[in-house]
Amino acid sequence: MTARRIDSIWLIGGISLIAVLIVASWFLMIKPKYAEADGEREQAGTITAQASSLKSKYSQQKKRAEDLDEYMAKLATYQAALPGKSNNNDIPAFLRELQTLGTKLSVDVSAYSAAAPETADGAATVTELPITLNASGKTTNLSKFMKQLQGTQPRAVLVESANLTTEGDYAAVSLSLNAFITTSETADLAELKESLS
Repeated sequence: MTARRIDSIWLIGGISLIAVLIVASWFLMIKPKYAEADGEREQAGTITAQASSLKSKYSQQKKRAEDLDEYMAKLATYQAALPGKSNNNDIPAFLRELQTLGTKLSVDVSAYSAAAPETADGAATVTELPITLNASGKTTNLSKFMKQLQGTQPRAVLVESANLTTEGDYAAVSLSLNAFITTSETADLAELKESLS
């Protein structure tokens, strides 16, 4: 009976040891691996979501890059209309452009002058440069000159007043206009395009 009792003790001890080993294995080896796998799955889901978002952003940027030349052309047009402030505000060049425009349309542009720039109402970064000039020629040519001055030539100008005198088919106009200038920094188009490409 003692041998049987010793065998029972060994059997109970062995079963207890196996149970302890199973429980210890679960807590020390298996459960941490499950937790690690869950963390890896969660991280993979996050990375997948980020990759999807980046793909979407990339496709948007790629589409914008296809239109880059169009945007750069618009920016160049806007910068020509509203040039940056400089020492002479490009007035001599602008007045030469007006004379060239007048010559093309058989209009004599003369007696021009520019005053000191003034801050534009309601736009802190825009200044107005008052310019006065006289133009004369045939009435039809003078009309074309005025239309191109106000709408076609690239520089943003606003005719404030016009004093017209006519004599038959010939007319003379004294114009008071404002050319606009921005005091904010404008981008160099070549550098901007290079940085965006």
